Amino acid sequence: MVIGILKKYGPCLSSELAERLVDNYGLTPAAARKRISRSGEIVKKLGHLPFPKKARFIYLQENYASPWYWKNLHKAIYESGGAYSRALGAVLGRTVLPIEHFRIACGAPIAQKKHISADTVLERLIAADVLVKTQITGLGCCVVTKSTYEYYPCSEDDFFIEVKGRLAAEAVLIDSVKEWLKRLGFASYHSVKARSALNDSPMVGTFSWDITAPSYMSGLTTWKSGQLKPGFVVCDVLLNGEVDMHSIDPFLYKVSSTKSLRNVGSVMFIFVAQGYSKEAFSALKTAGVIPATPQSLFGKDVAEGFKGLIHTFENAMQGNLNPDDFNNVFEKLGKLEGALGNMRGTFFEFLVAEVIRKTAPATVELNKDIRTLDGESAEVDIWVIKEGVVVQAVECKGMAPGVVLDDKEIDLWLDTRILRVRRYLNQYLKWKDPKPRFELWTSGILSEASLLRIEKTRKINAKKFDLIVVGPEDILDKLSDFKDKALRNSFQYFLPKKKRVKSKG
Repeated sequence: MVIGILKKYGPCLSSELAERLVDNYGLTPAAARKRISRSGEIVKKLGHLPFPKKARFIYLQENYASPWYWKNLHKAIYESGGAYSRALGAVLGRTVLPIEHFRIACGAPIAQKKHISADTVLERLIAADVLVKTQITGLGCCVVTKSTYEYYPCSEDDFFIEVKGRLAAEAVLIDSVKEWLKRLGFASYHSVKARSALNDSPMVGTFSWDITAPSYMSGLTTWKSGQLKPGFVVCDVLLNGEVDMHSIDPFLYKVSSTKSLRNVGSVMFIFVAQGYSKEAFSALKTAGVIPATPQSLFGKDVAEGFKGLIHTFENAMQGNLNPDDFNNVFEKLGKLEGALGNMRGTFFEFLVAEVIRKTAPATVELNKDIRTLDGESAEVDIWVIKEGVVVQAVECKGMAPGVVLDDKEIDLWLDTRILRVRRYLNQYLKWKDPKPRFELWTSGILSEASLLRIEKTRKINAKKFDLIVVGPEDILDKLSDFKDKALRNSFQYFLPKKKRVKSKG
């Protein structure tokens, strides 16, 4: 009986299976439950993931990890509601989440009595094989659904390019919203905090958010013991097309829970997405949330710029950077305060890769992740290798013209990244000749201390590897050899105005 129902209807909760046994075979509810408990080894029960009323997810081994299995499991999790449903919706709505972003998006508190914490939700969903953690070059430890991880039709590189494009656009958007909040006086100017893939996310109450700031706006402040206490502004963002209820349910839960907390002042809640389903928009408005879009905040041109940013980033990651598209994106988003700094860091390496690609005798690879036998890792911004011909590891530091590069960045490059790449070359490739080339390309300025440190390292290791710095003047010299007018113009956003490249003829 049990096997027949599962073969016909697929994996399901034990409560649903019992109902079908009652309806199809006339069993009493108690007899149906007993029949399920004695169904034998061929019938499996999903562990680690509790469902309401002690229900279990039941399936046949032959259906495990099939599309039918994932569809019914996700449906069961959604219909059960609660922390696991919100976490699943957050991940499916974003495809891939850096683990620190998961703690923001999943809707669970970092720590709160009588609530399941974000880390516990993640642990249980991983134990149940609903979610998995995976290392992604440039993003670190990330969370993805097991179904997506196993069945996504694209190669791993293609799979993550789209995600990296979204995250790059969201990083620019977050910086822009921060400036917008400051400029309009919604936030205390020097106290705005924002998410990072590497560091702890900002908190208000017991939850993490993409952006937080204390606010002294009228209506948010309160008086306590004769002192003015600020309220808060919090904001989450998601640039993944039109968001639905599953995508915003975690945010709505954070909103309602934060409102119920004692000792947390009044809070202004903002959510920013490219668009909303009617149901999602209505739910946000009902909850007192501002459902914003890039267009409603910054205008139509900027909104188109964000869409173009994602498209241009994805193409650039695949080695198909179109300088005209790049210039168009910079022109539209350059109007936003806070946007250019983030974009410079993101796109400088793409432009450098285009320059290297024009002369390199080998394939140019972006964001190469290397690991030594000891498990040490390093990310190489641009990697060029051809056996017996060249190995070139390029570090890129794009910044505003005239900005001095932090000495700590140079120390990290010399003491950690170069050392690990050399170990990798020796351990895996047995590389001997020619000497490896380690290059630093920057649109900024190096301090005297950094220049001395680089020169000392170069002399000591002259027989082992070449150490080369390519600064703004050197970039100009290289560009003068190319007839690519659009590429030359693209570098204007990184070089001093008086040094900007002039188009030839």
